[in-house]
Amino acid sequence: MLNPTYAHHAGLKDRELRMKKVVVLVRIMPLDESVNIENLLLKMKSNLPQNIELISVETEPFVFGLNVINALFKIPDEEGYPNILEDYLKGFEEVGELEIISMSRASS
Repeated sequence: MLNPTYAHHAGLKDRELRMKKVVVLVRIMPLDESVNIENLLLKMKSNLPQNIELISVETEPFVFGLNVINALFKIPDEEGYPNILEDYLKGFEEVGELEIISMSRASS
């Protein structure tokens, strides 16, 4: 007989493997020009919420010496994950504003 606890965990693992993903492009504006972008990115990468992956990052000049971060994340296509990502990013004191630029289904 299969252990019910094991069956439950096996079901979760199987569900994770089948989970559809969404690619989210987020524009992150630092609080001001004194923010060290590299340090901010290291902090963001170090403790991403479960099932959220940082795919790529580009920085570009914005205005008055301020650089913005365009970050591409892969998240589960489930209700609440965009909010989890947004809340996580807003939790950094160096982040002034952020904007979700686009969301699209990820190819498998």
